Amino acid sequence: MKMKKTPWWQAVLLAAFAAALVFGAYSVSLVGNHLQYLIAPPQKLQPTGGEESPVKPNEPIAQWYAALEDVAEEWDSTMEAWTLGGVMEKADLSAEDGGSAQGRVTLMGKNGLTLHPLQLRYGRGFFPEELKDGARVVILDEQAALALFRISDPIDRTVTVQGAEYRVIGVARHRKQVGDYTEYGVYIPLMSVIDQDMTLDALQVEAAPRAGVGASVSFSTVCGTWQQGGTVIDLGKEGMAATLWLRVLLFLVGATALFRLIGWLNGQVHYYGKRYRQQLQTRYAVNLLPQLVGMILLFCLGYGGAAALAAMLMNYIIQPVYTFPEWIPAVLVEWEDIAAAFWKVWQTSATLRELRSPEILRLRYFTLLIQGCSAAAGVLLALWYARRRTALQGVAESLPELRRQGVVVSVIRTARPIAFGELGYVPCAEGEAWQREPACGVRRRRGRKTTPMLRIIHVQRLLEQLPASPKDGSFVLEVIDAQIPANNARWEISCEKGAKTVERAERDWDIQLPVQTLARVVYGSGSFHDFLENNADFDLRMRSPAMDGLFDQHMPLAERAL
Repeated sequence: MKMKKTPWWQAVLLAAFAAALVFGAYSVSLVGNHLQYLIAPPQKLQPTGGEESPVKPNEPIAQWYAALEDVAEEWDSTMEAWTLGGVMEKADLSAEDGGSAQGRVTLMGKNGLTLHPLQLRYGRGFFPEELKDGARVVILDEQAALALFRISDPIDRTVTVQGAEYRVIGVARHRKQVGDYTEYGVYIPLMSVIDQDMTLDALQVEAAPRAGVGASVSFSTVCGTWQQGGTVIDLGKEGMAATLWLRVLLFLVGATALFRLIGWLNGQVHYYGKRYRQQLQTRYAVNLLPQLVGMILLFCLGYGGAAALAAMLMNYIIQPVYTFPEWIPAVLVEWEDIAAAFWKVWQTSATLRELRSPEILRLRYFTLLIQGCSAAAGVLLALWYARRRTALQGVAESLPELRRQGVVVSVIRTARPIAFGELGYVPCAEGEAWQREPACGVRRRRGRKTTPMLRIIHVQRLLEQLPASPKDGSFVLEVIDAQIPANNARWEISCEKGAKTVERAERDWDIQLPVQTLARVVYGSGSFHDFLENNADFDLRMRSPAMDGLFDQHMPLAERAL
């Protein structure tokens, strides 16, 4: 009856996958739910010469900015804030002291620091008028400051970005993350490049949506009206898609726990229902009313909790449907509608050119991490659950066979007392006799906390081994055993002049004990009177002196057999 334990390496792997999933889900939550629209910048204007009316190379960017402000009035009720920024993925940086590097240049527009706040270590952030007028100021990250100046706070020093000089006003915290192409990063106002011969890699419209007002549709419509040919990124949708496999894994775990809870409640209802029907044979229904009401309330509470858990699980698993309505065909059983929904979802991602932000690259990385770890954790959990169910089923099936072999009592040590409690085992105290009698089938494992438990396998032989009651008399004992059908019987126990007989009985019982309760009575340490006063898992119709005398004598550990 030895249960196979989960191999240690599987437990270590499961812990590692769980840690990776927690890290991945937390990292996804940090990305946020902003809406982004990336588009190639307009072509620069070529200088025509002359000093009175010089051509500003990036004047089209300012024109696009003004056009976006005109159409963005539709966002007043759907967006918390929005901004237009830009990016130069790999720009040349140099310092007045001779340091040089290449890094990512983020060009910030109005509300840029609101949507992407910087954690400053030194200096200050951009003033609104600096962002509006395009002042030549720059914020460096820590790594860029060290690479260019060899110091961490080069405030008021000069940095050259793609040939244009900028004054350092702040140093921000930064660490390279997945999705960052370069190690160094600098931040400048978008309007500062209007009169500079700089080539941007992309312009990016970014907005913080309001919940429940159709912000995503409004954002896509306005951006498409403003300039076509860009890439729309909904970080909220992408974040939910990244954790979808984890959501399915948690749903399956919760559903398994729910079904186990319902199965346990059904077993308890069956057991207490049987007890109640048996008690009705000897007691009036009105006397059993408080007990019946208490049981009904407890079971209503249990089934109510199970129903609440089921509702939570269903809401949890169908929540993505509200985020991705395009996945659901108009008619679930029509192939044409299913195909139309499929092509509607995948047609957009089939575009030839795609602009990607660091956030979407980060989400795609964590999507792969969460998918792989969720699948691996699901396989390990399924193997563990199948092994556990198979092992417990094997133990349950072996109990009748042990009885046929003549085993009277089984004694085990286990780290899962609850699972064995469902099979009729009860915890037993570990006293001096236990230490003195190691041949009881008990296996000890160092470094692991286990509980000694015992179970009566052959009730009749155990009753025959009990010493005779010092008081004469007889009574009928009925035993209830859910695992070993042969133990479900009645025995008439007669004691007279120090002799005892145990025979099968046909008449009604005087005391009814589940097999677990019988084990507590026989192997307990207190008097039978105290047991009746302090326990409820029994039924008693007629109490006799022979009953008290018999159960006041307890079997010592040395007489337990495996």
